Amino acid sequence: MNDIAIDAPRRTRGATACLAGWLAGTRFDALSPEVVEHVKWCFVDTIACGLGGSRTHEAKALVALARATGAGASGYTIFGAGARFGLLQAAQANRVLINVLDFDDTVIGTGHMSSVAVAAALAMGEHLGSNGRDLITALALAYEMPLRLRQAVNPTLAAFRSTFERVDSGVHFCATVAAGRLLGLGASAFQDALGLTGHLKPWHVTAPPMSEHGMPQWFKVTQGDVVVPGLQAALLAADGFPGDRGIFDQQRNYAALVGSDRYDAAPLIRPFEPPYQLLGIGFKAQPCCRHISAFADAVSRFRERTGCKPDQVQRIRARTHLWTTENLPHADPRHMIGAQFSMPHGLAMAMLGVPPGPEWYSDEALFGPAAGALRHRVELQHDERAQHFYDVERRYAGEVEIETTDGIVHREFVPAPKGAADNAFDESDHRAKFFDLAGVAGLANDRATRLWDRMRALESLEDLRQLTSLLAPA
Repeated sequence: MNDIAIDAPRRTRGATACLAGWLAGTRFDALSPEVVEHVKWCFVDTIACGLGGSRTHEAKALVALARATGAGASGYTIFGAGARFGLLQAAQANRVLINVLDFDDTVIGTGHMSSVAVAAALAMGEHLGSNGRDLITALALAYEMPLRLRQAVNPTLAAFRSTFERVDSGVHFCATVAAGRLLGLGASAFQDALGLTGHLKPWHVTAPPMSEHGMPQWFKVTQGDVVVPGLQAALLAADGFPGDRGIFDQQRNYAALVGSDRYDAAPLIRPFEPPYQLLGIGFKAQPCCRHISAFADAVSRFRERTGCKPDQVQRIRARTHLWTTENLPHADPRHMIGAQFSMPHGLAMAMLGVPPGPEWYSDEALFGPAAGALRHRVELQHDERAQHFYDVERRYAGEVEIETTDGIVHREFVPAPKGAADNAFDESDHRAKFFDLAGVAGLANDRATRLWDRMRALESLEDLRQLTSLLAPA
């Protein structure tokens, strides 16, 4: 089916054709062991997050809606609810459930990729009965393509702060690529699919007005919608429906669509070969916005190092870059989503030693006097060093000053949060997070163990439905 040879001289082909060529032509055997292992860990972490999110208020509302609007549909799995839903319904809901705790993997400059890629791959993989090798290949390409696109549209700092698509930049292509690979699209059909998806208008960072009101409760519930057109584009292209086959070509200036002020298509032309951008995807040790993670690590380190009690803390000052200073200072979140984007809440949870996970958003955590008092002792201060780390070095670092009631000021600095590519999880970290969140979803230990074993041997899985059948309590 690959009617554009991937080894044709690249100078004679546009960027979109080159990109479609390596998306269609890359095979599992070409993936390095490092890529395969990282993709598998992304999959494990994403499944854990989807299970953890399945018991939230938002999940219950989405599942109830899916049941009410999907009469007669069956066969596709929603986390915690079983395989009783339509393909698009399941993918849409699962995207939200994976991200709803804000515990899922992320990469600086792009955002949450697995919530889209894995949600699409689970639905399409169930539809086709895909095997583990095909799933890993589809996910590897679904990660690499948007990360290359992010390199291609890399804006200046001025555009990044004003007009660029900063919320999950380009992740809608994750669904198109994952589904397209599982469907076996050839290169021309992949061009069509990318062209159909690429004209979606991105959601720019100008909304919601976080700097004024904090993150609204509705913020995540409709984000599952981004998976639907990606899946539809792949299915339409598989049926021969045409799309814009030159959307990423240099002369087309795709950057204009996403609010960037420059464009270089070279990263899309380069074949699927090292260096792999997907290896920069990192995991989270806390269920909150990634801009909070390193600061929470710093507070936890202080608590463990000194044995200081929460009531001995007079003030916590977080030295932050501008976006964090402006958008994450809210000390009185009234719901889970608001608390995920509250630096005071995240640092209060770390100082109180609350285990990372849904307990961060219990009624006691949100409304209890101990947490409330601590939140009001946290202040954010813009810092040029922090700005340099984010803008120039492109990493999430965190520095806090903690003043105790005896007048001593303690300083803690974390250059990279736990789980980031340069402060990586080990297997025990992944295992602990998975089994904790599987327990939240109500999976018995033996069922969770079977699921873990199948994910760790994902390349040997014969049919994805052998795995998705375990994503709800028996």
